[in-house]
Amino acid sequence: LPGLEPRLSGTRLVALDGRSGAGKTWLANQLTGAVSAPVIHMEDLYPGWDGLAATAEVLADWVTGPLGQGQPARWRRFDWEVMSYGEWHTTGPAEVIILEGCGSIRAGLASAYSARIWVEAAGAARHQRLRGRPDWAAYEDHAEQWARAEDRLYQSEQTRSHCDLIIENPGRDGAVTITPQRRPSAGR
Repeated sequence: LPGLEPRLSGTRLVALDGRSGAGKTWLANQLTGAVSAPVIHMEDLYPGWDGLAATAEVLADWVTGPLGQGQPARWRRFDWEVMSYGEWHTTGPAEVIILEGCGSIRAGLASAYSARIWVEAAGAARHQRLRGRPDWAAYEDHAEQWARAEDRLYQSEQTRSHCDLIIENPGRDGAVTITPQRRPSAGR
């Protein structure tokens, strides 16, 4: 990750996207341990259960805009218990910042990313992981609604096709599989 080109002033923004339960948070934890990078979780940015589509503007205003000016990312954490934004947080600037969660990769912010990584897993594995989350009781009533929002977002953005790496978690053989993607470099 430190070898990637910084695109936001001196910061390399590495985005991990994919459907709920694919293993994005697990991968973020693995990467941050390896490179001591802070993580910004999209769960802290969504403005509620209907907010997945709205996060492109939030990302531009609170994360990529400030980082591109050499300033810290500054965002309000969404409080899922009271369903409103809470306290402000800051991150960076840093050599590498990991942005983790559904909708973290947006076509309109393509020039901001040093790396875009799509994490995927089979539906059964994702559902099993989701049911094992500590917040599953609160998530369960909204799981279908959120999955439909993911469908709409990923269909309109074609996110997977814009990624530098595809990570199957686990792959067909039960191990994590990493596949580099060949894409045109223009516009990233």
